[in-house]
This record gives sequence, structure tokens and C-alpha cells, in this order.
Amino acid sequence: MDTDTAQAHRFDGTVAVFYNPITQVDTREWDSIREFDGPFHPLLTDYRCDESAVVRQQLQWMRRAGIDAIVYDVYGFKTWEIPDLPKDRTLPLLLALLAEQADEARPLQLILWLEKWFTNPTPAQYRFGLDYVRARLAAQPFYYRYHGKPLVLAYLNGDDAAISALEPEYPEFTIRRVQAFATPHWSYVEDYPQTANRAWMPVQPGFDPYLEAAYTDKYVRGQAIDAEAVRRHGPAAAARREDGAFFARQLLRAREVDPEIIFLSGWNDWQCCLQLEPAVEYGCTYLDLTARLLGREAETAGYRRDEK
Repeated sequence: MDTDTAQAHRFDGTVAVFYNPITQVDTREWDSIREFDGPFHPLLTDYRCDESAVVRQQLQWMRRAGIDAIVYDVYGFKTWEIPDLPKDRTLPLLLALLAEQADEARPLQLILWLEKWFTNPTPAQYRFGLDYVRARLAAQPFYYRYHGKPLVLAYLNGDDAAISALEPEYPEFTIRRVQAFATPHWSYVEDYPQTANRAWMPVQPGFDPYLEAAYTDKYVRGQAIDAEAVRRHGPAAAARREDGAFFARQLLRAREVDPEIIFLSGWNDWQCCLQLEPAVEYGCTYLDLTARLLGREAETAGYRRDEK
């Protein structure tokens, strides 16, 4: 699909974006930028995502991009695990804002993604997360339903029998497994051209061969990736973004396949240089490029006017 065709024909599926709430407890994103002279700097400066003004602005930017749903990561950092959900300060803030969308032209929805740092959650940890969604989120009007059921994502670090064993206990949910790069499961990052999949297509602003090698060689085997090497590779990953051209190619590829969900990875993955969130260096370029290539430029125009 070319750019003109994409602009003229609205994508009517769901567009979801990965959101990492790590900055409420860990400064690694901003530490990496300073220590290794990162190529991009957040327009919101070194923020904490448990601040109301920050999250409110992020939601408005997502609406400007034509995004439909937020995939909330529980948890992509070392110090917390799924049973620590009651400690999370960003999620309650997000829930309150999503409950106040009656006057929004583009209300957003929520999907929870359950994972554990460098390994898989235990059955007890998965159960805690699924029970949390069942008790607190699934009935909310803004919680995303896939094929009629609330969607929960489970990240697989290699094979994971735990989620398969638990799935029959939660028939009211749609549970889908995700992994990075080429995988028989749903993927959230892959090189161009992505594998055609009518259920789910991944789109990201860049693609880093180093990270693919690291994930496939170590991460899925439960070993630690060399975090410093990831941070040092930021400039190379930034170069692969090609000032938005890589992202555009992947989004047009996804539009050709016309999946049920296009997954954008990610909103605020600054450490791996895979963020779409506005930066000092490129402003709101990725937001407006997303809306344009989704054929949603007209319906998101009000959010661009609000920024002026």
C-alpha cells in the first residue's frame, strides 16, 4: 500500500501501543540517555509516569496519533512483580483518566500485559494478575475486548506451561501470548517486512539487529541481556529509524495485511530507542505520521489544534 492510498482509506481495526510504567520506580531510561549520550530526549523532560499532568499529556498525544488502546506492561522491570500491582501508582491514575472520557472525541481503551523480568511468572503470579483483571478491570467500559472477551497478554520468555495450565480457569478472557521478533505467537517487534498475520501486526519506529541477537540467544533462555550493550547501541538503533521512514514502511506493510490489531511498539521505550512519544529532536512527527498513514488525520485534527 502506498502513502496516498493509506491516507485515503481509514484503518478500521484497533491500533494499540505498548506503555511501560517503569519511570515511577526506576530512572534507567533517563540515566541511559545521560550516560551514553542518547540520540533522543523526551519532550516532557525526565518525567515520572505517576504524575497526573504527565499521564494526561501522554493520553492526549496518543489520541492525536489515532491510537485506540494502551497495552499496559505489568511488569517490565526488576524490582516489582505481578503481585506488586497494589503498589502501582500509575495504573490507578490511568484508570481514573480513562473513566473520564465522556467528552473525548477519541476515547482510549486498556489492555493488560503480564510478564516477569528475564523469566516467566509463576502460576501464582499469573493467577494474581488474572484475578486482578477479573475483579477490577474486565467490567470497565474502557477495557478492551477481543472477540467479545477482555484481552490479556502474556509475554513468553521461552516456553511457558504455567499460562497454558491456567487458561481453562479463566474462560471469560481472551489470553494471547506474545514474544519479540519472529515467533509462532503474536509479536510486538520484527524486522521489515513483518510476517503477515491477520490477527496482529507489529510496527515500530526502528529495528535493532543487536537486540534481535540478544533476545534470541539469551533472553528466551532466561539469561540476562548485557544491559550496557543495549544502552550503548542507542545511536545505531536511532540510525535504523531513518527519520521515520522505517516506521512508515512497517505501518504501510501492516495496512496491506489489514489485521484486526496493529501493535505499535512502543510509546516510551527510550532505553532501546523504540519510542514514539514526542522528543526534543523530532517533536510530534511520529504522532502525525501515524494518524496520516492510518487514514485518521481528519478525526484527530482537534488534538493537533489543542497543542497550538
